[in-house]
Amino acid sequence: MTFSFLEILFWTCVFFILYAYIFYPILLFLLKPFSPKKQPPQLQPWPKVSIVIAAYNEEKTIARRVENCLALDYPGDSLEIIIASDGSTDQTNSLVQKFSPSLTLPHTQDKVFSGCGGEKVVLYDYPQRRGKVNVLNDTVPKAHHDIIVFSDANTIFERDAVKNLVRHFKDERVGCVCGQLNFVNAQGSRTGELEGVYWKFETWLKKEEGARGSLLGANGGIFALRKELFVQCPPGTIVEDFVIAMKILQRGYKVIYDPLARATEESASNIIHEKKRRVRIGAGDFQALFMLLPMLSPLRGFSALAFWSHKVIRWFVPFFMVGAFVANLALIGIPVYRLLFIGQILFYLCALFGQILNWSGVHSKFFNLCYYFVSMNSALLLGFFRFLFKTQKVTWERTQR
Repeated sequence: MTFSFLEILFWTCVFFILYAYIFYPILLFLLKPFSPKKQPPQLQPWPKVSIVIAAYNEEKTIARRVENCLALDYPGDSLEIIIASDGSTDQTNSLVQKFSPSLTLPHTQDKVFSGCGGEKVVLYDYPQRRGKVNVLNDTVPKAHHDIIVFSDANTIFERDAVKNLVRHFKDERVGCVCGQLNFVNAQGSRTGELEGVYWKFETWLKKEEGARGSLLGANGGIFALRKELFVQCPPGTIVEDFVIAMKILQRGYKVIYDPLARATEESASNIIHEKKRRVRIGAGDFQALFMLLPMLSPLRGFSALAFWSHKVIRWFVPFFMVGAFVANLALIGIPVYRLLFIGQILFYLCALFGQILNWSGVHSKFFNLCYYFVSMNSALLLGFFRFLFKTQKVTWERTQR
């Protein structure tokens, strides 16, 4: 039995789509019994920690965010809270200053406050907006402590989140720890449940990869690293949280995942707003690929397998979807491929119907999931072209929530 070029193209595309979302998770499941199982030790005394939060026009959330950090179950005299304002033009800076009378440092625009528990709240007021990566590049070297915890202005930590992050650093081989970010529905949001389904899938993958010390990147909402391992990213880096963690993995340190270090964020108010965020992330993913080429080497072992399977192949799923559709259309004269093409058409019609339902405010998990899958992959495709033509800005707009 021989296959034509179009048939080989079709089945190759189908295989890689299924591999990214089905076969690779099955492979991780089969490898699960061989994953190392260790209980992280409790650190005593707790190390000194600097929490770094980059913010741009976050007047709606910044006060609650600082209060959340001040309420953490962590020794106050071991905690530094840094708010790095990236050219904010609203009340972000003044809201931070209200926590205590400010002390202006000589020859700088930096302001320091003291929390009631001994915590130090620091405001770095950068007058010109340059993007998160540049704010972090300038801010992290100024942090006073050896462990850096990164977060976002719209993220809320559980009280023990920082303790659960930093306890892993007793192992000198651990360079970075990522916590679990959960999404909650914003008022009027219809994407929270869909993001929840996606994040449950992602969380499971992270647990299995993190158990092997090969977590791929970190979520900017909650992760920690050793300050000495922080790598300044190029000024145009879009997904700096992913690149920073991957560079640590590339240097031979473990990057792990702790689901007990929990944080929450509100989901986007609708899938359209979420898609805009994912277009930006998509552009950053393809940019990061060329910054992390050494991680593709088979000599990296499981880390390379995970990078190829969980990230690289999935980033190219939109192209496989297009390839499968076009090849299938060209093979439509063959009965079995005619049925497969009808199946593809029905799937995309379900996605279109899910979009209409979403616009109408009607909930249907199946149709909305079809729309979510197509929407997120189309965002990746758009992100690729933004990367290709260098039209994606490094600065970010706060997602409407």
